[in-house]
Amino acid sequence: MRPAPHPSLLWVALLVVVPAATVFVYSDGAWGKAAGLVLLLVLAVSVADLVVSRDRLSRLSLDLPELIRCTKGRELVVPVTLANRGPALEWLRYGIEIPPDFRVEGEVTGRLTGLETGKQRHVEYPLKPLRRGRFFLETAQVETVSLLGLWLVRRRFSPMTEVRVYPDLRAERRRLSGVFLMRGDDGSHMVRQVGKGRDFEQLRDYQPGDDYVDVDWKATARRRNPVTRTYQIERTQEIYVVVDHSRLSAREIRVPVAEALDGDWLHREESAGGEWLVTTQLEKFLHCSLILASVAERQGDLFGFVSFADKEDRFIRAKNGKGHYNLVRDALYTLEPKPVAPDFEQLMVALRRRLTRRALLVMLVDLSDPLTAEQFHQALPLVNRQHLVLVNMVRPEAAHPLFSPKHLPETTAEVYEKLGGHFQWQELRETANRLRHLGVELGIPEHAELCTETVAQYLNVKRRQLI
Repeated sequence: MRPAPHPSLLWVALLVVVPAATVFVYSDGAWGKAAGLVLLLVLAVSVADLVVSRDRLSRLSLDLPELIRCTKGRELVVPVTLANRGPALEWLRYGIEIPPDFRVEGEVTGRLTGLETGKQRHVEYPLKPLRRGRFFLETAQVETVSLLGLWLVRRRFSPMTEVRVYPDLRAERRRLSGVFLMRGDDGSHMVRQVGKGRDFEQLRDYQPGDDYVDVDWKATARRRNPVTRTYQIERTQEIYVVVDHSRLSAREIRVPVAEALDGDWLHREESAGGEWLVTTQLEKFLHCSLILASVAERQGDLFGFVSFADKEDRFIRAKNGKGHYNLVRDALYTLEPKPVAPDFEQLMVALRRRLTRRALLVMLVDLSDPLTAEQFHQALPLVNRQHLVLVNMVRPEAAHPLFSPKHLPETTAEVYEKLGGHFQWQELRETANRLRHLGVELGIPEHAELCTETVAQYLNVKRRQLI
């Protein structure tokens, strides 16, 4: 219990104590004695009020949930339960010590009146998280007035409530609205499957037009008639998203305020300044991972997740279902960029050891650095012969052809400024050509199109039965 002077006590001190102390000091007669008695009376009453009221909140309990899940940028309502087992309280003021990455809408403290003995009240404390990650509400404060109204009695609680803030996918889902509509397999329209599948179905007699590759020669020798193997379209395949959160994943992506969607909380509010909002490439990678997990579940595929920096740190075996999606979400929402260089060789060795069945590997890796791109190219043969690999990254802001229609320089100074971006664009093209010789496609979409392009690649692989 921590007491604090109530405004009424301060007024008593101003209107009574100060004049009485002045008379007591400068007067030696009856007025001085009367002033001394007044001072003693005020002191005795205030001390008695403090002693009697010190346990006023001792039997009050404040309860918060142990775990709260919420989404970045959306309002979070923290349920607070106040139970009074002590004397009746005329009014009560409460507040929660919030982390710096949260914002309070309205008043920082809440107030309620008339909490009777043996009663409990359920109140709501609204917050708004500005950043994804794992946080704790460690401290809560409660305050009420003493019996005579001279003191504020305060008590501190330690609820230790864990708050998990997940990425906000509203903007990405708006861009992929056709995928999430409940119309057919991929959401927008039915498409024809290309290919004959890879799962063996049955043996049948040879028919004119059958491919000689599909002839089962051992069965043909036993039956002394040509026999053909038939296959069925694979319905369940393994999809793994591999996210790089090494130093290059911290590359900033600037977004003009005028182009930012309403309610798009992909961008860190604390970094907003001038005409730009700023986020990181890793944020886009995590959004793309969760969106692809949702699409893979709708397609009936198994989805897995791998994250790495200087080494593989999180591996989730491919499964499906809502519980598995929550497991993936819990694995990635605390990822932060690490100031280390990626070790692609260690990653490829780990993938080859863990993944025995052919799978689609969607790698979200930044290859804008030529040395990093060369190391990735050298390590890729460890897995690309067994698995189908797709690589995607966010296009650097300046990486465009010098005289592209959307980025035409207007002055001579802008020509020199954009020349560096042209060289970076040329290096990315050369990296894409080298990867294409290994059968790997490198996608370099704009930040807003990363999820759309990745999902389109996945659906195209699914349609053509390339896995």
